[in-house]
Amino acid sequence: MKSYFSTNRVLAWTITGVAVATIFFACKKEITTDTAPNNQSDNNAIAASQHEAAVSAMYGGLFETVGQIAVEQGLFINGRKAGVSNTTNAVVTSCPVAELLDATSPTQWPKRVDIDFGDSCLDRYGVYRSGILHVIFSGPLFNANSTIVIESRGYKLNGKAVDGRFAISGATYSKTAGIQYTAEVTGGKVTLNDSTIVNYTSKRTIKQTAGFDQVEPLRNPADDVYAVEGTATISYVKGPVVGATATFTSQEALVKIDDCHHFVKGKLKVELDKVTGVIDYGNGKCTDPITITVGDKTKQIQL
Repeated sequence: MKSYFSTNRVLAWTITGVAVATIFFACKKEITTDTAPNNQSDNNAIAASQHEAAVSAMYGGLFETVGQIAVEQGLFINGRKAGVSNTTNAVVTSCPVAELLDATSPTQWPKRVDIDFGDSCLDRYGVYRSGILHVIFSGPLFNANSTIVIESRGYKLNGKAVDGRFAISGATYSKTAGIQYTAEVTGGKVTLNDSTIVNYTSKRTIKQTAGFDQVEPLRNPADDVYAVEGTATISYVKGPVVGATATFTSQEALVKIDDCHHFVKGKLKVELDKVTGVIDYGNGKCTDPITITVGDKTKQIQL
């Protein structure tokens, strides 16, 4: 049998070999052990968690501020005359200064109050506040049908602008169940630093679990403890992932105590770009570090 050298056959084998090699290496490229993209996604989720811890504390302190002013101005329970100072329960300080703008008719609602922190007002947590909070009471603070809206007018914490609408609704008080209410932030915006500006929303239910006052609400807040549950979102105007939205959901009820400006216990689940993690607020003390865990990465922060 004669064998003939075929140029076409060799060429076909060559083309086939190149094609197989191309397919092999193409498939091999799809199976990668490069962890850089995962690391960046994890780091973004950790950064978002840090920002949530800081921003939630900024808005969370507004109920305390409004509650103090409501007590001072007689706007906190039915039966009190609006505009009649109730200094027995109030903590007397040089700032902020509250001005009731609708004092002519004590029984007529809504009531508007401007809380003016001036250029610099140091609060009991060591935070400098400035600007004005404009507050609209549709009725007494502790009335299930009332809604209290707080609007920022140049309001800042340690020089960081805090904007948006903070609403308190469904607030009630009893000697056996304490204080309960819903807090919602819409259109929130916080400038954390020159390179990080976030949009913020949240909706949470707050229930007092200890320190129930037997006479009137907010009379002796030192032993008050609250459980907080709900959701929040952060999206970036400026920051690590502009346009992306991180969501935060209660995994274990968050705990707020009177002598700390941030949560001291409980867990939040964070989700950002299909990456999930957990924010653990500690064991109940204000000095406990906040632990953020995403994948195999853990970071502790202090507020």
